[in-house]
Amino acid sequence: MPSTMQDTHCFVLYRNPPKAMTKHLAMAEHNGMVSPRSSEPEPGVSMGEVSTHYATLLLKMYVNPALGLSGVFINLINTGIFYKMGLSDGVTQNFIVLSIFDGILAAAALVNSISYIMLNTTCAHDGPIAEHLQAIFWASVVSWPLSQIVSCVTTTVIAVVQCCCAVLPFRVKQILTRSRQLLAIAFFSLFFHAVMVYIFAATYILRITDLVTNMTQVEYARTHYDFLNIFTNMYLYISFIIVTLCMMVLILNFNRSSKFRRQSPYVSKGTDEEKVKAREIRAVQTVILVAAIFIICNLPTIILSIVRQVTPGFSVDGHLRNLYDFFLIFTETARLLNVDANIFIYLGFNSRYRTIFWKTFGKDSVDKTV
Repeated sequence: MPSTMQDTHCFVLYRNPPKAMTKHLAMAEHNGMVSPRSSEPEPGVSMGEVSTHYATLLLKMYVNPALGLSGVFINLINTGIFYKMGLSDGVTQNFIVLSIFDGILAAAALVNSISYIMLNTTCAHDGPIAEHLQAIFWASVVSWPLSQIVSCVTTTVIAVVQCCCAVLPFRVKQILTRSRQLLAIAFFSLFFHAVMVYIFAATYILRITDLVTNMTQVEYARTHYDFLNIFTNMYLYISFIIVTLCMMVLILNFNRSSKFRRQSPYVSKGTDEEKVKAREIRAVQTVILVAAIFIICNLPTIILSIVRQVTPGFSVDGHLRNLYDFFLIFTETARLLNVDANIFIYLGFNSRYRTIFWKTFGKDSVDKTV
């Protein structure tokens, strides 16, 4: 999660906004879910800044809504298929949890983008309509980190369990049972949610109206943004490091096992033992790819957080604010790509998922390969 919560301090409402706004419509910079600074570039800026500005608008108004919409449908499919596969093992259970909260995350991003687009059109000419749209906008902003943390924790648990299976294959099923895995996901997720409730419990709203411009600015006071920023970054960094280490262990173990199998003369192709090992290989490949996509898609957020700390102008009000806005929106795009990408991994490396998928969607020739 990006280090942007300290910038989530105001939300500007235009009671009669023009079609192309020239100021911030919504300064809700939480996890990349933020409207760009303006629908038109500021005067006197360079061509590079103008290009960056319109690239930001392209992502926010077209790319991210499309990814959010596809993410909702993709994760509905994932949830349904994993449910049909059953809840007898922890792996399927964890992928169901991941699919559910990835779908919620995609839905929050979609609602956020739609509300932004509507606030930039004639739909928001009347004050009450604009206020309702802003309420929807804020609801999507709040639900984004709550669902993202659950997805983040679930991905970490999936990687850790598979890593333990590779290192301690005979004991892991006894120690990391299905119920214990679910308990770990629930504990760390609820702990974060409890902290969120504490942070926002003392928040109250201040409305400041400019009589000249007829603009109402809504400010949220007594919110511990600095603490929330540190806490959310801590969750992301720890998960990022754990998943990275687990992926490296799985890759090393996978390469060593593959080399051993090629040299072993005792296992014949086509036997039941070979089929079981092939399924285990594909399970490891699935987790490796899920972890790799998680790392790649969260890397922009890590980079954004680090660059922000070492470059003072790279902030919401700094001289590199247009570039900052672009990377902020790009982190949202990257996370939505993460939400959308997993279905292709499941189709490519999970034969049970692939079989149920084609049966569900009516393909005549069902893929029965291992």
